[in-house]
Amino acid sequence: MARVHLVLVRPRRPENIGAVARVAANTGLAGLRLVTPGDWRTVEAFRMAWQAEGFVEQAREFDSLAEAVADCGYVAGLSGRGGDRIRHLTPRELAGEVAALGPESDAAVVFGNESSGLTLAERTLCQRQVRIPSAPLQPSLNLAQAAMVAGYEIFLAGEPPSPSPLPRARSEVSERALEALRDAMLSVGFLTRQKPEVRFAEWRELFGRRGMTEREARLLMAFARRVRHAGRHTP
Repeated sequence: MARVHLVLVRPRRPENIGAVARVAANTGLAGLRLVTPGDWRTVEAFRMAWQAEGFVEQAREFDSLAEAVADCGYVAGLSGRGGDRIRHLTPRELAGEVAALGPESDAAVVFGNESSGLTLAERTLCQRQVRIPSAPLQPSLNLAQAAMVAGYEIFLAGEPPSPSPLPRARSEVSERALEALRDAMLSVGFLTRQKPEVRFAEWRELFGRRGMTEREARLLMAFARRVRHAGRHTP
């Protein structure tokens, strides 16, 4: 996956820069780029970047957004504006596009000023527009919260795929195991002799939901044999 840089444009609060630095560390991103941040190397910034102080120290400063993203082949901006004219990506869709980029690529995820967001000119520099869905009562998020949502989705998209589930047992094998379990239940009186299959239907559904491997089926048959044996020798 590409090297992903979080770009903060005109951030007002040093503690937000520190919090976003921690986000970058949490989610395995490349680091921070700051556009005209003002005086931000404060105690508050480093305090909020707990155990991610290196990301604060290595943050790069730029005079304009164009300079900050000049080397990036993919640039996405988070903004709630312009929704009537263009379709915004969700953070998950953003993550999918970033994950498709090669490891030699650089990508920028851009966040605007805490109160005014990105200007039209700045949004124009972003190839993709992203909006984080939220309830109408409170449509805006704190800068660090927005960065965490985007970073988390990118982190998940870059994780190796989950291992394939183990193959299920063949139908004939799982059926033998279920029949053995049913007979064991009959032998100890857990099921009655009258319509046992009706009462056993829920057990079939239980194992059918999850399925069982060939080994699990053999274990179930061995357990059923032991239960039948115990049932025969119990007064």
